[in-house]
Amino acid sequence: MKKVSQLICSLALGSLMALPSVAQPLEQPNSPDYNPKATYDGPYKMNTWSIAIHGGPSMFFGDLREYDFWPVNKNSDDSRKESGSFQGGITINKQLSYWFGARLDGSIGSLKGMKRRNYNRYFKGDYQDVSLSGTINLKGLLMGPNKMKRWKVDAYAGFGQIFYDSKAYDLSGTRPLVRETGKKNDWIIPTGLNVNYELTSRLDLGLDFRLNYTNSDYLDATWGGDYDRNADLNSIKDAKTSRRGNSELDSYGYGSIVLTYKLGKKPLKVKKEDGKWAYKPEDGYYHLRYTDPKVLLKPVKILTLEEMDSVAKANRPKDIDPRLLLDTDGDGVSDFFDKEPNSPAGSIVDGSGRVLDFDTYVKNALATGAACSEIFANVQFDTDKNVLKPEFQEMLKNVAMLMNKNGCRLQLAGHADRRATDRYNMALSRRRVDAVKNYLVNEAGLKDPSKVIVDYFGSFKPIAESSTRDGLLKNRRVELKLLP
Repeated sequence: MKKVSQLICSLALGSLMALPSVAQPLEQPNSPDYNPKATYDGPYKMNTWSIAIHGGPSMFFGDLREYDFWPVNKNSDDSRKESGSFQGGITINKQLSYWFGARLDGSIGSLKGMKRRNYNRYFKGDYQDVSLSGTINLKGLLMGPNKMKRWKVDAYAGFGQIFYDSKAYDLSGTRPLVRETGKKNDWIIPTGLNVNYELTSRLDLGLDFRLNYTNSDYLDATWGGDYDRNADLNSIKDAKTSRRGNSELDSYGYGSIVLTYKLGKKPLKVKKEDGKWAYKPEDGYYHLRYTDPKVLLKPVKILTLEEMDSVAKANRPKDIDPRLLLDTDGDGVSDFFDKEPNSPAGSIVDGSGRVLDFDTYVKNALATGAACSEIFANVQFDTDKNVLKPEFQEMLKNVAMLMNKNGCRLQLAGHADRRATDRYNMALSRRRVDAVKNYLVNEAGLKDPSKVIVDYFGSFKPIAESSTRDGLLKNRRVELKLLP
């Protein structure tokens, strides 16, 4: 029995030490009740506290004990009844995870015992004890969360203190003997097994079997192995803690009926539906004593092709306004943004599609000193040529003057029609851009060439149909975009 108790103690204490590495919350907050600071796994909050009262017979194990398990019931002149001692108390439970928990116990009770052989004595004593223990869920470990669902079986071990006051008497009564411990205290190591059944969402009924190992050999007011009835009683009575004779240390235990009240708001008790346990965490809070948080996770649903098609249709974005793709008047501004969607062919427009005279705008800006605004123009070229036409030279000189005066920037983009290979058209559009930039710098007097931004696109960005002569002419161009 001692080895079994030591094993239970080692398991429980080791479990408590392992808690920080085991109890890590999942990173799946799929509930409004998600608790990121919880020590247990799972996305839902759960009730974790409970309080219990217990009571039942107590039993002493030590020097003044006739038998290990069966108490002496005979009550005559030379024998004393060992049964009839009781204890009761209160327990506060905190479930840290589904597997592990902690409990704080406080008890008061009495102890009795006798020994005819060698000692010829009996004793009576009262005690109070308090202890803190770690618990391990044996039912969950051995059977999982859904077998014996209403049952909870815990092993526990911990440490605490006992405060006691005992007296030993002569058994035969022929010679008076009174030995007193006085009020003393010592360390205890409680070990035990707790079995509970879930009656309701609030109440559990169970049994608790406990054995407390003490650091004392004096609970029965008898120093172990001291058969001398004339021993120095004062030295025994005045002994300090950690008392030990030449026998084993004393211990005591009890068996109790336990009634537990589970604390927390909106308590739930899992029920069966169609032969299976049905969990509905959205209705309230299950208690961690009986519910593994992992079973509350919704299983991943594998959609059929019809369901996937339905989801895709429900989440399909709205169709693009067709006006975004149309430029009816060919001015480079889509109909969706165009304020003048019927501009004459070849018109120069602003960003909203309104017709502008680029050359007039530049001259007015030079005269008034106005700040630069975004405005567009096209310089057109003959077929397979990159020679600047005379009709565009005056406009470019004005652009250079405006850039020198107001610090404007200029973006150039070269284009070609489609009547050649892509490689050839890219090179041709680049030569056209270079021709415009060179004229600005070398002929028009632009002082800062770095303010000219160049790009070229070959025939990849037409602005008109290439099936007509007029359309081909519009596509052979260098676009000018004046920028602030």
